[in-house]
Amino acid sequence: MSVPTRVFHHGPKPISALEFRDAVEAVCPPRFPAVRHARPRRVGTSVCRRLQLPLGLVLTPLVVLVLASLLLLVKVLTVYFVLALAVSGGVDSMAMAFLFSKLLKTHRGIKIADNPAESAYCLVIDHQLRQGSAREASRVAQELQKMGLKAIVKQLNWKGAVPDRDKESTTMTMADPSQLPNLESVARTLRYQILGLSCRHLQSSSLFFAHHSDDQYETVLMRLLAGHGYRGLRGIPETNPIPECYELHGVYKSGLLDDQRQRNPFLSFKPPNRELRRLRWILTHDFKEESWHQIRTCLGVDGLSMPFPGHDVPDADPRLPYLTPLSSEDGGVTIYRPLLAFDKDRLIATCEANKIPWFEDRTNADATLTTRNAVRHVAKSCTLPRALQKPAILALCRRAKRKATREEAEAHRWLMREAVIQDFDPNAGTLLVNLPSLPTRLPKVRRLYDSARDEARRPHRRAMAAIAIRKLIDFVTPELHPPPLSNLSTVVDRLFPELSTSTGSDQENAKAFSIAAVLFTPVGGPLPTKWFLARAPYSSSQPLPQRKLPGYLSYTPVAWGDASAVPSARHGHAHWRTWKTAKIWDGRFWIRVSACVPARFHVQPLLPRDVKPFRRALPPTQRAKLERILKHHAPGKVRYSLPALYSVEGPKGADAATQTQTLLALPSLGIHVPGLERWVRYEARYKNVDLSLLGLRRRRGHKRPVIGYRASCSASRRRRRRRRSVARKVKAKPRPGKPDAACSG
Repeated sequence: MSVPTRVFHHGPKPISALEFRDAVEAVCPPRFPAVRHARPRRVGTSVCRRLQLPLGLVLTPLVVLVLASLLLLVKVLTVYFVLALAVSGGVDSMAMAFLFSKLLKTHRGIKIADNPAESAYCLVIDHQLRQGSAREASRVAQELQKMGLKAIVKQLNWKGAVPDRDKESTTMTMADPSQLPNLESVARTLRYQILGLSCRHLQSSSLFFAHHSDDQYETVLMRLLAGHGYRGLRGIPETNPIPECYELHGVYKSGLLDDQRQRNPFLSFKPPNRELRRLRWILTHDFKEESWHQIRTCLGVDGLSMPFPGHDVPDADPRLPYLTPLSSEDGGVTIYRPLLAFDKDRLIATCEANKIPWFEDRTNADATLTTRNAVRHVAKSCTLPRALQKPAILALCRRAKRKATREEAEAHRWLMREAVIQDFDPNAGTLLVNLPSLPTRLPKVRRLYDSARDEARRPHRRAMAAIAIRKLIDFVTPELHPPPLSNLSTVVDRLFPELSTSTGSDQENAKAFSIAAVLFTPVGGPLPTKWFLARAPYSSSQPLPQRKLPGYLSYTPVAWGDASAVPSARHGHAHWRTWKTAKIWDGRFWIRVSACVPARFHVQPLLPRDVKPFRRALPPTQRAKLERILKHHAPGKVRYSLPALYSVEGPKGADAATQTQTLLALPSLGIHVPGLERWVRYEARYKNVDLSLLGLRRRRGHKRPVIGYRASCSASRRRRRRRRSVARKVKAKPRPGKPDAACSG
């Protein structure tokens, strides 16, 4: 009797908890490396400190019940950092939810992007586009609760997104959202906004999506069909700020400053008290053992010593007006995709091995509904060429990511090394840059192919220049997205004439120009290296940027000197309201107000007709200060791009022509009419910018490396150089038996 042959059927392997933990830690590095520690907000700490039990207390059942209730209250009042999971009910999101439930049980308190995670909330979005979607969302929530996760079901609010005007009446009625021509984009915007608002409510800055490698493959194929370049072939990023939430404070690149102002912030940038006490003890004992006078004598330090090179700060001109710079926002919700390295087959195997049900969306199988469905159908049912199959496309995606990452890092290093940014003024939103020429290789001995080699490297240098320019534009532009590199070709020709491929009048005389609502003004001679970047003047064909805040204000500013007309807070409403949620204005400034009276404000640009009345309302000292600040910080037309706080008086909903607007303050400059502080408080912050490019100084005498070129030497050339060096040494060595010329006399 023969032994039966064993046949091993290779199938997809379920994802283990260790693999998933490594994937999460790989895509969730610390967002703020300077954070010393993260801690939960323990609101009930004061209750525990005040709870003092007497020594002779007998632990009766009633006392035990009271103590247990107090401990439960403290636990409820303790706010831990939570994760947010976007769950649709499909196999990919259900597998991610199961893996997170297992991860949080096995590695409780695992540090994910600066914060120790304790629990996770699953956000289930009901699009309300088909019948039974609400029932399916509730079933998904029940399955998530069985895993030990908390689920929140949110319904998309299509009201206002799909208005339809009835022909017989003037009222607006709701149309069927599925009939929209741009259904995918509208649903995407609403979905991201409700996810961002939910994360802000949960105080969670980490949102996880379940995109996998099959989604990456389909995305890159779609972009190949659309004709994207290598920067578009990077596919789905592993991490990125949440999109479509650009006007939501605390969601998109904002909210960290508010967290730091709380009594117990989630992130602490200062050392713990134990380290501070230890450091204080060390410094005290060192000071007792050796005086500072002896240390200064040993180090050769005196009052006339210069600071360390590279860290000196330029002396401020006392004649220039000082203006406290605005803080720059940071934080917000970040999207992470830890499953991009796993195939969909492994996610299905994970759900099947752990008996996790999932819910298939029938619309995903309709190849005629969306482009992605059509690409998915072709990739599954047809045998594509090897260059278009999944391994080759994913390898192409990785190469495109590496190339784009290297270019971004190289441009960032050049901006830092050359200290391109000379001055950044967040109060006015202006930037002064010094653009030195990009270094090229100039060998001592010109060879035959040097000109051809330099010409071949010119596209790479132009790409580096375009990336650097886009980073500079991002400081000032009010637009949500920076311009693509293909649109910056003419800008590179203007700012870097040595990289231009054509000779024209633009290289002879530099002129001001604008791009992405940023005005570039040359500073200096006909071929300047310094440029002044400011907000471009507003177009007369477009409405001015404006932010409205509800309420009503019956306060009229008075002229300086009429102190009797200034109202007193004790006769009015003395109760200050909480700060309103900050609103983004012109894509640059976050502004919020608080008032002790019902008020209605508009934030819009400073209008020329309101400058003179505003000056007359200021006291003489403030008036002179305003003149100096505007002359130095906002010269010319830059002042008319500053945010201004106006009060609006008139019936609600009336036409703008019948309403009266009064200029109250310039929030970014901190100047307001007298007496306003009794009624209104305001605060302005600048948008999120790359602060690592600021406060740098170029080292003098530092040899600049060549952009895009690394000196290399072949083996044959190294041998020739070695032989030449040996020949020079032999030639310089005096021959035996013959005296040197120096000793012959």
